[in-house]
Amino acid sequence: MAMDNYEDFEDRARTLHGLGDVKELLHWDQQVMMPEKGIKARSMQNSKIAKIYHQKITSDVLSNLFQELDLNEFDLDERANIREVRREHDRASKVPEELQEKLSKKQSTAVNRWEEAREQDDFSLVEDELKEIVELKRRYAKSIDSDKEPYRVLFEDYEPYISYERMEKILDRLKQSLTKIVDKIGDADDIDQNVFEGEFPEEKQMSISREIVGQMGYDWSRGRLDVSEHPFTLGNQFDCRITTRFDEENLAESLGATIHECGHALYELGLPQDLYGLPAGSSRDLSIHESQSRMWENHVFKSKSFLKYLLPELRDTFTDQFEGVNVEDAYRSLNRVDSDNLIRINADEITYHLHIVVRFELERALINGELEVGELPSAWNDKYEEYLGVRPDSDSEGVLQDIHWYQGSIGYFPTYSLGSVLSAQFYSKADEEIDNLEEKIASGELQSLRDWLKENIHQKGCLYRTEELVENVTGEKPTADFFLDYIERKFGDLYNIES
Repeated sequence: MAMDNYEDFEDRARTLHGLGDVKELLHWDQQVMMPEKGIKARSMQNSKIAKIYHQKITSDVLSNLFQELDLNEFDLDERANIREVRREHDRASKVPEELQEKLSKKQSTAVNRWEEAREQDDFSLVEDELKEIVELKRRYAKSIDSDKEPYRVLFEDYEPYISYERMEKILDRLKQSLTKIVDKIGDADDIDQNVFEGEFPEEKQMSISREIVGQMGYDWSRGRLDVSEHPFTLGNQFDCRITTRFDEENLAESLGATIHECGHALYELGLPQDLYGLPAGSSRDLSIHESQSRMWENHVFKSKSFLKYLLPELRDTFTDQFEGVNVEDAYRSLNRVDSDNLIRINADEITYHLHIVVRFELERALINGELEVGELPSAWNDKYEEYLGVRPDSDSEGVLQDIHWYQGSIGYFPTYSLGSVLSAQFYSKADEEIDNLEEKIASGELQSLRDWLKENIHQKGCLYRTEELVENVTGEKPTADFFLDYIERKFGDLYNIES
């Protein structure tokens, strides 16, 4: 009887996962292939899939199955499957179906409107859409737990297994520590050469990007690389697609985005194939996902070791641009700290987290009713001036630069910084356990790191809660210690400053 109930549950869980995958494919198509006038149909499609999904995840049959299933009768992966789906069921059951459908429909139309507003550099064009999303998300949070701070409820959608208190503590520590480091760097000699700026034709950038992600181990038979306005990755262990964008005047931004997204893809492609469609065969939450992309982008791509391998490849593709450039030049240029930069995805490893803190503080204030949507552009600009000493001149450089809020992803931003923190924690352990890791990276041998990540993180799926997984791999709970040690060593050496 117990196994019959479990098999019924597992079939329903796979159906839910399949619906989620279909919705992801619709999102990919909307961002990469869909014609401009397709938004009306796509909005309806998304809302109907959301409605069907909501009906299935909140069904009485599923609720009854959970009452019949005794966790003590199952093994580790089966318990994980039950735990994860039950958590989602319990939360979703509290959200009215009409609210879920409204949210899904509004997110599709708001993203389209955001693209127009960004192109015309005018926040007012999407202001009303964002007001509706904020109000819907407040209702959503209240329906799940009216006793909790609304923002906390939304954060737990994206990171249920790192405590809200730990997240706040980590972000506050980053804010305090990194602000001091930025001040010290501001008093040091600047790195005035940027060897990654120049003329870099898009077709050549695509060619070198494909070469690099292939070297990282990306399986082209299970993926593809396309161009979109905002780089993203989605998929599963059988079909995981990357998008990037190219700046023909800045090669570092393009390569960094592509390598970052490939880090996400390697995680998905490294999940256990026999458990596809179940939590035990699915990626852990966003902080772990971001730790994988950040590791490849920052600890590998921006390292002196990897540049020893990459620079000859760059010279072959961009002969004139990299003539006379040595590894030290490239390393210093790639890691230059620029507090005047206004764009999050172009930020260096230090100021990036001040960009995140701005968004975290603003979205928390928005959802908790402490800030009105109409006040957002000026509040954004004020915080940039306070934390980074620079004020945006336009909405496109300010409040319109990210897609997240306009697609309803409020509570998401902290996971980026948590991911960087965890990437340093994981990389420290990998460096300890993989013999001569830096030498391997310098020779272009990336399989050792990829295999370590696959064995210790990717293959674990959702078997463990986030904090449990981190402790199992590194021996410690999530902490900012490893990240701050890494930053102080790296940038202390680059700028000749003391911590």
